[in-house]
Amino acid sequence: MNILDAVETVVDRRPDALYVSALGTVTAALRSVSHDGPHLYFGGAMGSAAAAALGVAERVAPRLVVALVGDGEMLMSVRTLWSIAGLHPENLLIVVMVDGRYAMTGGQRIEAAVTFAEAAAALPGIHAVRAASRTELAHAVDEVGLPGLIEAMLDDQVKPAASPFVDPHKVRLAFQAEVARGVSDDKAPGLVAAAGAGRLAGGSRRPGVRA
Repeated sequence: MNILDAVETVVDRRPDALYVSALGTVTAALRSVSHDGPHLYFGGAMGSAAAAALGVAERVAPRLVVALVGDGEMLMSVRTLWSIAGLHPENLLIVVMVDGRYAMTGGQRIEAAVTFAEAAAALPGIHAVRAASRTELAHAVDEVGLPGLIEAMLDDQVKPAASPFVDPHKVRLAFQAEVARGVSDDKAPGLVAAAGAGRLAGGSRRPGVRA
């Protein structure tokens, strides 16, 4: 299973979810699989995608929010699991793409043991599983309790092509419209205002950022 297989499987099983993707290959894969769908793509702020997804989940409940992150990204944000355990959002799923490498910085090996499922399962209220194939991943997406974490084990190093430049404002507007599609009018404006104050799509103030 490669990252394109994994992301496609998740999106196929949960087509109506809101997606938040970490920068780099995960965002490139989601853009490829969804044909630049209305998702929250991070082009910067490494280590922030899971926390951002937690905030989105709080605002749009009960609609499902899926955070797609790499294992290097998750190492930088693992403390977010404790916040998830405390807040216990029943509409949040984190899918960690595990290949044991820092793909964004040249493919260096991650020396630490990858044990996100065990770490998450040790916290009260978080459900966690590991999936080593598309079939196992599809089953996990269907069956894991929420809040949940799935480790998608990648054994194929096929990578999506680099993402073209994206306009962070267009990303924000598309995601805003997708959020509003499933949020009551009294919630949507507040969420949009909060999103505008953050560093979405990489948080760059330049005309375009590399996703």
